[in-house]
Amino acid sequence: MPPASRWKDSSEPRLPTAQSMRNYADWLANFLEWADVRSVDLATCSYSVHVAGRYQGEMLQGTWSRDGKGKRPTTVNLRVQQACDFLTWMVDRGLRPPFAVPYETVHIKVGSATSSHGHHRKQVQVRVGKVKETTAILTMPTDEQVKKWLDSVRCADVTAALMCETILLTAMRREEVVCLRTDLLPELQSDWVVVNPLAPPAQQQLSVTIRLGTKGQTFGYDEHGDKIGPERTILIPVSLAKRWHEYMRTTRNGAFAKRLEGVRGAKARRERAAGAVHLFLRAEDGERFTGKQLYDAWTSYEGPFEGWSPHQGRHWWACTTLWRELKKQAGRIRVDNESDAAFIESTALSIIRLQIAPQLGHASESTTMIYLRWVINMVSTPVSLDDAETWNRDS
Repeated sequence: MPPASRWKDSSEPRLPTAQSMRNYADWLANFLEWADVRSVDLATCSYSVHVAGRYQGEMLQGTWSRDGKGKRPTTVNLRVQQACDFLTWMVDRGLRPPFAVPYETVHIKVGSATSSHGHHRKQVQVRVGKVKETTAILTMPTDEQVKKWLDSVRCADVTAALMCETILLTAMRREEVVCLRTDLLPELQSDWVVVNPLAPPAQQQLSVTIRLGTKGQTFGYDEHGDKIGPERTILIPVSLAKRWHEYMRTTRNGAFAKRLEGVRGAKARRERAAGAVHLFLRAEDGERFTGKQLYDAWTSYEGPFEGWSPHQGRHWWACTTLWRELKKQAGRIRVDNESDAAFIESTALSIIRLQIAPQLGHASESTTMIYLRWVINMVSTPVSLDDAETWNRDS
């Protein structure tokens, strides 16, 4: 168990996922490389001088960075904590004298701003010197900008474009998209169950349950190597499901033929064909996509702004959904007074709790505040000295 886990309440902490283990290895390797390059002795280095002082400082300043730019506070804090955990482990194994990491007790809110149960406060241990992390401010592209970028992807690879569109229209993570199977929906469209059959056709949706590649606890791996994670029920547009169906009837068949190209013998061809269970196959060889390949396809073309990524695509879905639903609730969206702001906040929280959080697969308070800040920024009007209305300071 890493030292940081010693303050957790659970006596049986959750086992880290394979991705978490890779992250731990990357963070630790970064620290060990730094110590080697800087000739820092792991048996004698201290927290204040070397880890929090030099290592953390160099990452923030960019002197320990491949591109010379300072690292984000989140990245810095994760690497420093891993360094502290490793040096504490060395103490436990008798490989060095005590390594003192100062911690302070703070009270934090536990729960979600979207939860009807509210919050409760909890005591936690926080490393002294931890870099303060600022709340991100979202910037969303216009529909036209997104369509222009998606057209660029589609011109190069129609399958990759359909996967990107799937993220935009469902908010699925890239690993969840590449793990989708051909049997997710019934083969016959007449067997699809529409959750809102009274809505116009363009607004109708289907309910599906996913658990392959989902984030969170790992329940093993299936026979095709996909992680089995927590189940989540999401909604997908019927229009998107029809494009999946058309893709399987046309483009995917071509990729499947490439998969069998050169395979001799009935048994070998059956075995090769049986492995093609994923919805999306690469056109050049019929193999499944990886999450990294989907990320590369997304970022290989000029996006609406720097940093446009699949994760930003999930934010785009959330903000688009929030904005659309708010417009349904109010004849106009503009903060003119305190009651307008209160209405928008309470309505937005309900939308996030009932629609956005279940689709995204999480409901953390920090994410909630990101979306609330975005919508308030969208509807706020600036103060002006030329306003016709004035206010009385004595009122």
